Amino acid sequence: MNKKFDGFKAAIEMLQGLDLAAQQGLLADIARRDPEMAVRLKSSLVTFDDLQYITVNMMKRLLQDIELDDLGLALRGVNKELSEYLLNMFSQNMRRDIEDILKGKPRALSEVLEAQSKIMEVVIRLRDKGEIILSKDKSEKMV
Repeated sequence: MNKKFDGFKAAIEMLQGLDLAAQQGLLADIARRDPEMAVRLKSSLVTFDDLQYITVNMMKRLLQDIELDDLGLALRGVNKELSEYLLNMFSQNMRRDIEDILKGKPRALSEVLEAQSKIMEVVIRLRDKGEIILSKDKSEKMV
């Protein structure tokens, strides 16, 4: 039995398992040695910004496995457009609860990154199970 080893896929899985700061540090090291490879790896990683590709139904599925507190905290570290896109998926009451966390007392960046990592672990698990799809191809309509 000759099983072929896919080093690129293994590298993606290893990077995906790191927290955001470690991921960025390792990608920076790779970029110094092989800029093209760093770009390929980065484009294959699932990041918090990829939540812009989920639908309302996918968000409902995600909410079954994450805490609202983590989502509110994680949104502190994203751009306004992504934050608004995600907040618009929620009912008025749920949105208010998330915004209370989002606008609450200042928190350490490490806490925000940890909340994002927790959510992304769930996102990756659900993606791997086929329960959510993160299609960066804007021409592809999700139904």
